[in-house]
Amino acid sequence: MFFGSLDSQQWQSVRYWKPKEAGVSRDCAAVLTTAGSLTRFLERHFGIRLEVRLHDQFVDHTRTDEAVLLGSQTADTALRRQVSLMHRGSVMFDAESVLPLDALPADLMHDLQEGKRPLGNLLLDRGLSLARSDLSVAQLDMDGLHHGRWARRSVLRSPSGTRALVVEVFHPEMWKRIETTARRYSS
Repeated sequence: MFFGSLDSQQWQSVRYWKPKEAGVSRDCAAVLTTAGSLTRFLERHFGIRLEVRLHDQFVDHTRTDEAVLLGSQTADTALRRQVSLMHRGSVMFDAESVLPLDALPADLMHDLQEGKRPLGNLLLDRGLSLARSDLSVAQLDMDGLHHGRWARRSVLRSPSGTRALVVEVFHPEMWKRIETTARRYSS
C-alpha cells in the first residue's frame, strides 16, 4: 500500500466519531466527513482547486481487508491508483484507490490511466451518482512520515456497479489552508 499497511489503524465510523473530543475544528471535521466529492467540496467551500499528480497505477490483487470493504473476494484483480492532490504546488493529501476490474468500464480505465483528474470527478462527470459507504476516519498511529496525520477511507459505489475503496491521508498544509480560508471568510 502507498501508505504502508493501514488495516491495523483505529478506524472510526463518522457516525460515532466525535471531532470535538479529537481536537478537530468544525471546518476540518467537515472535510474529513464529507460524503460527496471531496475535491468539489474543497473547491466550493474553501476555494481549493486540486490538481492530480499520478505516482503509480497498476493491476494488483485486493488484500483481505480491502476485499471485505469492497464486497469482493481476496486476491480479485483490481486497479490500484496512487496520487497526490496538489493546490498551488503543495500536496494537500495523498490518495490510494482500489477499483475491482470486474466492473470497471473501459472508458473510465482510459481516463484513469491519463492520471489528470480526481476519481470522484471522473465518476460524477459520467453522470454516475455516487454513494459513499463505510466512511471512517483515523489519526494514524504508525512510524514515519504519516504519523499523527488524519486519514479517511470509504467505498464509492455507482449504480453501474463501479466501486472503489479510497484512502486519503491529509498533509499539514491542508489544515493550514483550511484554517486560513475559514479566518478570511469569518472576518
